[in-house]
Amino acid sequence: MALSDVYQVVCKQHLQGKNVENVFFFERITVDGTAEDLEASFETSYFPVIRPLQTFSLFWDEIDVTNLGEDSDFIKKPFVMQGSAGDTDTMPAFVGVGYTLNPATRAVRPGSKRFAGVPESAVTKGEIVEPTYLAAVEALRVVLDDNIVGALATYQPVIVKRIKTAVAGTTPVQYKYALPKVGDTLTLGLVKSANSNIFVTSQVSRKD
Repeated sequence: MALSDVYQVVCKQHLQGKNVENVFFFERITVDGTAEDLEASFETSYFPVIRPLQTFSLFWDEIDVTNLGEDSDFIKKPFVMQGSAGDTDTMPAFVGVGYTLNPATRAVRPGSKRFAGVPESAVTKGEIVEPTYLAAVEALRVVLDDNIVGALATYQPVIVKRIKTAVAGTTPVQYKYALPKVGDTLTLGLVKSANSNIFVTSQVSRKD
């Protein structure tokens, strides 16, 4: 594997004055492929199963796709688009539908995803109970461990292990974790399965 075969996909949205991001990683597993090709196929594969979890109050702003090992291979695409779960009361931005991404190796930890824009009518005492919404939750779960087939290449979902480094001048020593750069050791975990949670989750970074 090479760092130039790994892409980061960042979906930027906003809800109730809060910025909301969902970050995905994919490894290109065929020879050709570009950020533009992945972005187009991501729209086709993921948008139809993410937006039904989000009410009209959640707005999509931009999608950024970046090749971690090749600075010239990227695309930023703006959107004027909303969720498609209806014009209804929406839970706070820090509340989300949660998923766990299970890697095929113990070299990386499981990943997680939380999608904001949850309609209040779908949840009772923290549990997702509305049948149509539960079906939408399941539809996204099925996609989260699937390959994306683009016009130029196939991309498989992966978890990227961050690089741990000491923060200079800290006592006791503190550490930061960052995505690998060219020259770093690359450790990936193929997403072999995804689990969904019927109870809504909380994203601390989206709170005040």
